[in-house]
Amino acid sequence: MQRKHKKISLPRGYAPFEEVKRRLLRDKKTREAYEALRLEDEVISAMIQARITHKLSQAQLARKANMHQSAIARFESGYSNPRLDTLVRVAAALNVHLIK
Repeated sequence: MQRKHKKISLPRGYAPFEEVKRRLLRDKKTREAYEALRLEDEVISAMIQARITHKLSQAQLARKANMHQSAIARFESGYSNPRLDTLVRVAAALNVHLIK
């Protein structure tokens, strides 16, 4: 089922988000930063989905990965950037591969 977007009128001088995004992404450095964050978001989303698929709570995953639950929460919320060895530990605890 497709969602219908409600047309809203913006106050004078305001632009829709997609238009602003399109303008900003014309800049090479901005586009590169956006793409880097998109990759980070995809990794986080994949790890959350794997945890949910394995029916693990954050605390259970943390125990399996020999970490604190708060570290898993910070990672999943995007408030921390885990090191590669931490990602490997979490992936191993979830029995998933970081790359295909």
